[in-house]
Amino acid sequence: MRALSTTTSTFFLFCLLNTPLLATEIASPLVLLPYQASYSATFNGMPIEAKRELLKLEQGYRLETSARNFLGKMRETELFHLDTEDRIRIDGYTSKRSFFGSKRKEKLVIDHHGNKAIYTRKKKRRETVLQPDHLGPISYQLQLRRDLSQPDSALKYKVISHGKIKHYQFERLGEELISTGLGDINTLKIRRIRENEDRETIFWMAEELAYLPVKVWQREDDGETYEMTLKSVTIEGQE
Repeated sequence: MRALSTTTSTFFLFCLLNTPLLATEIASPLVLLPYQASYSATFNGMPIEAKRELLKLEQGYRLETSARNFLGKMRETELFHLDTEDRIRIDGYTSKRSFFGSKRKEKLVIDHHGNKAIYTRKKKRRETVLQPDHLGPISYQLQLRRDLSQPDSALKYKVISHGKIKHYQFERLGEELISTGLGDINTLKIRRIRENEDRETIFWMAEELAYLPVKVWQREDDGETYEMTLKSVTIEGQE
C-alpha cells in the first residue's frame, strides 16, 4: 500500500468540513457550540479515522482536525474570531503531517494590525495583503454553512491557501437522503465548481444539524476516489 500523497492528505483535512455550527435543531447561523465529531473514511478502500473538535477560547475559537491510520497521521489547527460585524476573521493556522517518517509543517501567521498574512513552509515564505473578506483554510467552510441557511446566497469565497488567495465556488444540487452513523439524514447536496472537470468534490450537508456535512466524496484527476461519512457527534458534552 503506497503512502498518502500531499493532495490526498490535504483532501482528508479539507473534507472534515468545518463543523462548529451545530445544534440539536436548526439554529442561528451565528451560534457556535463546542463539539466533537468523528468520521469514517476510505481512500481507495483503505480505512482512515478522522476527528474534528471546536473549542471556545477566552477570545475566539480553535478548530482542530486530526486523521490517522497505520501509514501516519496529520493535524490541522485554525484560530479565528468574530469581529464586531460578525464576520469570521482568521487569527492563525498550522498544519502538521507525518507519513512513513516524512514530516511536513505549514504555518500561517496573521498580523491584523499590519493587514498581513505570512505563510511559511521550510524555507518557503509568502506574504499576502490581508482583507476583511479573506477566510482561512478551514474557516471558509463555516461561512459556507452560514450561507446555506440563506437560499439565495452566492457560495463564493476568497481563501488563503498555501499563502495565496484562491477563489472557491459551490453550487446546490438538490436534496438527498444519506445513511450515516446517526441513521438516515436528509441532506442538501453541494458541489464545488472547478475548472478541472476531471476533479470533482461533492458534499452532503444536513439542514437539521445546521448544515453539518454528513458525507463527502471526491474524485481526483488520476481517477482515485475518496469518501467519508459522519459516524458520531458530541455537542457540549452530549451525544
